[in-house]
Amino acid sequence: MSATAPERLDVERRLFVDLLDVDRRDNVSRAFHQARKHGLPVIVQEAPWERMGGMTASVIYDREEGVFKAWYMAGFHAPGKEHVQCLALSDDGISWSRPVLGLHEALGNRDNNIVVPAEYHDGKDHFETMVKDPMDPDPERRYKAIGWSSYDWDGPMSGIYTGTSPDGLRWSFTPEPIIHHHPRAGTADLGPIGDAQAMMIDTRRRRYVAMLRGAGDHPGWRVMSVSRDFITWTRPERFLFQLNHEDGLYNNNGFVYGAQYLGILTHFDRRATHQSQTLRLLTSRDGDVWMRAPATDPLVGLGEVGDWDRFQIMLTGAPPIPVGDRLHIYYRGTSRRHNKVAGEFEPRIDPDQERGSMSIGLATLRLDGFASIDASYDGGAITTVPFELAGAELHVNAKCDFGRIAAELLDEGYRPIPGYSAGDCVAAGADSTDQVIRWRGEAAGRPLSAIAAPARIRFHMANARLYSFWLQ
Repeated sequence: MSATAPERLDVERRLFVDLLDVDRRDNVSRAFHQARKHGLPVIVQEAPWERMGGMTASVIYDREEGVFKAWYMAGFHAPGKEHVQCLALSDDGISWSRPVLGLHEALGNRDNNIVVPAEYHDGKDHFETMVKDPMDPDPERRYKAIGWSSYDWDGPMSGIYTGTSPDGLRWSFTPEPIIHHHPRAGTADLGPIGDAQAMMIDTRRRRYVAMLRGAGDHPGWRVMSVSRDFITWTRPERFLFQLNHEDGLYNNNGFVYGAQYLGILTHFDRRATHQSQTLRLLTSRDGDVWMRAPATDPLVGLGEVGDWDRFQIMLTGAPPIPVGDRLHIYYRGTSRRHNKVAGEFEPRIDPDQERGSMSIGLATLRLDGFASIDASYDGGAITTVPFELAGAELHVNAKCDFGRIAAELLDEGYRPIPGYSAGDCVAAGADSTDQVIRWRGEAAGRPLSAIAAPARIRFHMANARLYSFWLQ
C-alpha cells in the first residue's frame, strides 16, 4: 500500500486472513480456525428422483423472501435419464422441505421439486452455482447459474453453460457452451475447459467471474473467465497453480467479504493411499490474484471413522451465509473415496468404494472467524498501516472477556495522536462480534473521521483474540 494514498477504513471489515493491513506485530501470533460441523447432513437424497452418487449444491438466504434456498443436483438411473436439478426450502437453514412445484415430470408424475428436468441435455448437466443476482436490473435475469454439460461429449456442445431465471424455478440456458470442452478450429470458441466450475458475482467490481478447471495445456490448474454482461466472456486465464501431481485443485469458488475477497477450494489429496477431499481457504485483494491461506488445517476437514463425510468434503457453489453471529458454510460430503485406492486390485468392492449417495452438510464459523491475531497473558500488540478514517467509531470483533483490547491512534510517524493514546482508551473486554472501542476526555463523542491526516491503529492485547476491525 502506498503511504501517499492510504486506503479508507470504513464499514468494510478488515480481517487477518492475509496481513496486508498489518505493519508491525509484537508478541502476537496468528491463528486460522476450523468451522464446526452441525453433525448429520441437513439434506439427504431420499425422494425417488434422488438416487445419484454425486450431488452439487448452491445454498443462499433470500433476504427479500426471508427463506433459505438450496438448488441441488439429484437424479435417477433410467434409459436416457440421469441428472435433475431440484430446489429445497428452509426457514432456519437446518430443516429443509421439498416444495411440490409441478413443473416437470419424473417417474410418471409432476409431484416433485425439480427445476431442471432430466430431458434437458439428456440429463448430462450439473450446475455448481445457482444464485440470486443483486446487480442485474432485468427482472427476467434475477437468478444466475453456471454449469457443466457432458452432452455431446466428443463434439462441440460439451462445456460450460450459463442460465438465467426470473424466479429460480423456470430456467433458460445458453444454446451452446460459453466455453467449450472441444473448441472448434477456425472459430471464436473459448476453451478447452473441464468440469468442476463455480461462479462469483463480484459486486465490488460489477462483474461475473467463472472459476473453472483448466484443460488442454493446463489440466488441473484453475482458470478464470470474466463477463460484464453475463453474455460475453473473456478467454480463461490461469490464477491458481497446482504444486505437483498429488496437489489436486478440484474446484473453488470466490466471494466478496469485507474489504477483500475470500474463496473456498476443494482440495483433492491425490496421494495413492488417500484419494480424499477437504475444504481450504483462499484469499485475494483484487479478485484476480489469488493465493491459498497459510493455514495448516482445512476450513472443513474429513469426518471421523464411521461418519457420513469420512472421505470427501466438497464445496457448494454459493458464499457462506451470515446467520446471527455465525457463518453457515454448506458442503457436500460422502463416506467413499474419490477413486479406488491404488494397489487394491482384488475383484471386490471396498466398503468405502460402494456407490452411495452424496449429501449436503452444514458447518458454522464465527462471523469473520477465519483467522485471528492472538495475544496471551503477557500481552502483545499489532500496528496497522495508515488509513484514511472514514467513520465515527472503531468497532472490533474480538474475544477478550477474560482479557482486554485497548487501542491508540498514531500518526504516520508512529506518534500517538493527542487524546487517542492507549492511556485515554476505554478498553474492550467482552466476547462479541461487534464491540466499540472508545476514548475518554476531549476525544469522547468526536467522530474519528474528524482526524484529517492518515492514522495507524495500534491494538494492545492481553489474553485476547482479534478477528476483525472497522469503522462505523
